[in-house]
Amino acid sequence: MNTENKNDKLQIIKDDEIDLIALVKTIWNGRKTIYYSIGIAIFIGLIIAFASPAKYEAYCTLIPSEEKQAGALGNLGGLASMAGINLGSMMGQSSGIPAEIYPQVVNSYPFKKAMIDQQFHFEGYQQPISFYDYAVADTIESLGSKIAKYTIRLPWTIKNALSDTTDEELAVTDYGVLNLSEEELMAMAAVEQVIVIDVDKKTGLINVSAELGEPVLVAQVVQKAVELLQDYIIKYKTKQSREHLEFVQGQFDQKKAEYEVAQKSFFAYKDQHRNMVSERVNLEFQRLSDEYDMSSTVFKGLAQQLEQAKIAVNEQTPAFTILEPAKVPIEKSAPKKKIILVVSVFLGGFIGLGVIFGKLVLNSIMKKE
Repeated sequence: MNTENKNDKLQIIKDDEIDLIALVKTIWNGRKTIYYSIGIAIFIGLIIAFASPAKYEAYCTLIPSEEKQAGALGNLGGLASMAGINLGSMMGQSSGIPAEIYPQVVNSYPFKKAMIDQQFHFEGYQQPISFYDYAVADTIESLGSKIAKYTIRLPWTIKNALSDTTDEELAVTDYGVLNLSEEELMAMAAVEQVIVIDVDKKTGLINVSAELGEPVLVAQVVQKAVELLQDYIIKYKTKQSREHLEFVQGQFDQKKAEYEVAQKSFFAYKDQHRNMVSERVNLEFQRLSDEYDMSSTVFKGLAQQLEQAKIAVNEQTPAFTILEPAKVPIEKSAPKKKIILVVSVFLGGFIGLGVIFGKLVLNSIMKKE
């Protein structure tokens, strides 16, 4: 009778309403379950907190150069920008790429390929090695793996050997497309997971960060990533002007050689026939003089164009301002032990409440049956 009265008192839902007093009493009566659940969750959280490998985070914040737009649009360009329309880029007056494209640059194949070929100081290695060499070194099998490979996993070993032969044949054959090895893909995947780039649309600040288990290594990775990003943006913005500079430089070098030959021929002939007067001498002298004058004019014109092309490249080269340089981190960024413990407490409490209410639901179902 007392049990029935107690169960009646602990009915949480009555007439489609929640009885808060009964709810609190139910939770209080099952407090031991909550304590046990929290204790187990804290124990598991402590294991995770102390067993997880330590990680360090480094970052670098930079300010890209402002885009230079032609001022011919005047007020029309300002009105269009208020409406969200960039007339400068539509009319070919934009000189760079938007900062929102920077994350795609970091995740592109050329960038990741350049990163895995860079030399870094890894712990346990006396000399700097690349990400690719580190990935290849990590794939070296242990003695136990080799024994299992040729005993228990012999059928799979034979199958992999046959597939490896096919892969080697594909690697040797040049199909005119990218054919990456497993180690290269592994190294590139590691770079993609490690390096993170965030762009603040309001301020335009670009933050490049990375998280690894070695403090010196992670600072090197961030610094090299920023350098490669800057180099890519500079090459992109100055591509057309650099191609023009290379063309003018080639023409300048060619005409310079022709000018020097014409100059030597003209003055050598002039010295040899200084006191001689004849129509034949004067004719040859005039021809060499004309060639020298023409070469001199073209050479001086190209020299002027060359200087202008160099100035154009310098003007279009963006200047990045490093607001916060990459530094070797001192404190660990992971695992966050305090957060893990707090989450464990809340998670354990929710699980304990779930067990309590689950028992109530199960008991009510059994009573109905």
